[in-house]
Amino acid sequence: REEFVRTMRQQIERLTKLTADLLDLSQLDAGAMVMQARSVDLGGLAREVTKEFGARAELRGSRLELRTPERPVIARGDPDRVRQIIRILLDNALTHTPEGTKVTVTTYSENRRAELTVADEGEGIPQRVQNRIFERFYTADSAGGSGLGLAIASELAQRMRGRITISSSRSRNSFTAFTLDLPPARQEGAAQVP
Repeated sequence: REEFVRTMRQQIERLTKLTADLLDLSQLDAGAMVMQARSVDLGGLAREVTKEFGARAELRGSRLELRTPERPVIARGDPDRVRQIIRILLDNALTHTPEGTKVTVTTYSENRRAELTVADEGEGIPQRVQNRIFERFYTADSAGGSGLGLAIASELAQRMRGRITISSSRSRNSFTAFTLDLPPARQEGAAQVP
């Protein structure tokens, strides 16, 4: 009975996520998703979302690491949608890598842009898959999922005048890194960390 209840709970969670993803896609397609662009601290949002995934990472024996600079990385975007993108990228990293894999979330400023990278030390993603990974309903492995998360994350980033890119290697030092690139916001009134 316990196994049956556990399996049912997993299926309900999967269907709930699928329903939410389909609703997000329909809102994006209809132009009904409202974006509230303002200054957001990428490090603060990353810290908040990384904490949410702490227990899940621990259950998998994975180490979740957060790296943020002393000065805040301030981007222009919708804070709720940026959180959603970070959740998608972390969920992806923890779902599609072996247990015990290290996952690192890093925020930084580069080329006058605000960036956040979620990287894992998993086995890497083949080039043929990288070319299709942001397509709707595309799944590359048997870990499950609807193939909607990265498509939604990419569209949300584009709506905020940003983008998501992938970098991956299957060599001896294999890794996969997804980088969210957003326009910077002026740091007027932003607290400076000493």
